[in-house]
Amino acid sequence: MAAPVVVDQEVDLRIESLAYGGNGVARANGFVVFVRRGLPGDTVRARITKVKRNHAEALAVELLESGPQRVDAPCAHYPACGGCRFQDLAYAAQLDAKEAQVRDALRRLGAFAEPPLEPIVPAESPYFYRNKLEYSFTRTPSGPALGFHRAGRWDEVLEVERCWLTTELGNAIRGAVRDWARDDRLEAYDQTDGTGYLRHLVVREGRNTG
Repeated sequence: MAAPVVVDQEVDLRIESLAYGGNGVARANGFVVFVRRGLPGDTVRARITKVKRNHAEALAVELLESGPQRVDAPCAHYPACGGCRFQDLAYAAQLDAKEAQVRDALRRLGAFAEPPLEPIVPAESPYFYRNKLEYSFTRTPSGPALGFHRAGRWDEVLEVERCWLTTELGNAIRGAVRDWARDDRLEAYDQTDGTGYLRHLVVREGRNTG
């Protein structure tokens, strides 16, 4: 069928489910549209960013009506930070979506009519679970800072004060390195002119050994 949408057009869509990779699945007159930042049950105004033969891609630019599984994200940097995708989707709904994706793959690709799935095992905690994180340095008026790339951007780093992926110790280490770099007047690398030398900080925490 011919695509009923064009690039840069804004359309109102209801998100039906999550696709593999995390984009919401919606339909415009039966035509599939994958919507970034759309969660199941949401009604959003989305801007079309790409149109292909069998589907289109879009970005949710306005939330018109929240779905029942949408929650408040605890992190102050969400969703500007590119480190996380689903802090605003209830964890139980995340598990359901992952299980549905596995079941669908086994049916479509594995030809299992009724895949023999065991119940999905949830994480002990959806936060503070990472034992390794890589941060990028950036320049600010106060001096070097550390954070993650902004969502969808490779050329802009968002300074992070508290990350919900690492522990309080991991956050403290990042803060201590930032303060040391400022005290010693070290320069963060600038991608535009290639000056400076602080580029990345990798922190790995031995959870079992201390």
